Amino acid sequence: MLTLCTSLLPLALQSTPPDAAPSGLRAVMPGWLRGDVFGIEAWQIIGLLLLILVGIVLRKLAIYVIATYLRRITRKLDALWLDRILSKADSPVATLLVAGTLAVGAPFLQFPPTGDFVILLAVRTLAAFSVVWLLYRLVDVLSVVLEARAAKTESKLDDQLVPLIRKSLKVFFVVIGAIFILQNLDVDVGSLLAGLGLGGLAFALAAKDTVANFFGSVMIFVDKPFHIGDWIVMADIEGTVEEVGFRTSRIRTFYNSVVTVPNASVTNSAIDNMGRRRFRRYKATLGLTYDTPPDKMQAFCEGVRGVLLAMPEARKDYFIVEFQGFGDCALEVLLYCFFETPDWGSELRARTRLNLSILQLAEALDVSFAFPTQTLHLAPPPPADAPRREPRPLRDVVLAFGPGGDHARSSAMTPVVGFEPRPNDAEPAEAAPRGGGAE
Repeated sequence: MLTLCTSLLPLALQSTPPDAAPSGLRAVMPGWLRGDVFGIEAWQIIGLLLLILVGIVLRKLAIYVIATYLRRITRKLDALWLDRILSKADSPVATLLVAGTLAVGAPFLQFPPTGDFVILLAVRTLAAFSVVWLLYRLVDVLSVVLEARAAKTESKLDDQLVPLIRKSLKVFFVVIGAIFILQNLDVDVGSLLAGLGLGGLAFALAAKDTVANFFGSVMIFVDKPFHIGDWIVMADIEGTVEEVGFRTSRIRTFYNSVVTVPNASVTNSAIDNMGRRRFRRYKATLGLTYDTPPDKMQAFCEGVRGVLLAMPEARKDYFIVEFQGFGDCALEVLLYCFFETPDWGSELRARTRLNLSILQLAEALDVSFAFPTQTLHLAPPPPADAPRREPRPLRDVVLAFGPGGDHARSSAMTPVVGFEPRPNDAEPAEAAPRGGGAE
């Protein structure tokens, strides 16, 4: 269509000179329509306006036919992709029809060479604009197809690439379309680009941040520090990644605002990707009252281990439940475990089940949790006639808890039941805090 539009109009350059005998439509026009207005006869102006009107009517008719009849056929055939193409192509194709109308009808109006040249440029520009517009809108159809295919894969990298491909193609078609239109207007594009090259240094200095952000987006796709949908913590920003663009990335925070971060800053910042965690850590200190007997303390620790082994979400090969020390107002039991849950909500539900089970265990063992308090003991004076008990020698007490003594404990204590972590092939480094101690 574009070739037809640009090839028919030069025939008008062979129109009859003003001093030649009238021919064609000019020969049948009455004298009052052959009046000269700025070098163009009145009937030619009227004819051009009629051509434009016919082109507009044909454009409206083409849009109506495509939207009503052709798309109805595609819906019956269940051709979804063809229906999307028609929905995007109706206006550009109809505009191209206007250019074709002018190209076909203008030679019959027998314009002088100057008028023919102006109309030829207008037809070329309108036709080129229609083609670029069509390609620009078809990019949206292609992006829908790519998004559907990306949704079927497990990788999230292709989900990030689809928006970038859409924007890249649109920018590409706009730039190429502008060059194409300038060429149809007989503009020396090579000289224009050379002239733009002279100001390239100044442009680069002015757009250095944009260039840095662009290369930052490239590094994000190369290094893949996160994917769309990941929960990340970066500097003082915490939220879910929504979009990675050419220049910026958008992060949806947990209070539902959107933070736009330049990609150059993203690549230069430390990123904690919480979405990449296989296990989610839970650390707590359980404080029991000081009147808890040693056997109940040992039973309580083993009971908590049993609760973890019974939970489907808890990691079975690594957890710590140990009597770690004597606090100011409680006997402290360290609980250090991990949950294999997909999101924060599931993690909280797993914590709730674990904490409820620990409360039920404490109630069943008849042990109490301590809270900060102070107790003042007022010992009554011993009665005057009370027999005096001879104290046991301190040396005998110490030896009873030493090696070979009656109360000595070996390195392997006698368990109540024997609930221990079940080792497997998982690497302990995934769970154990670095530095050799608990965090």
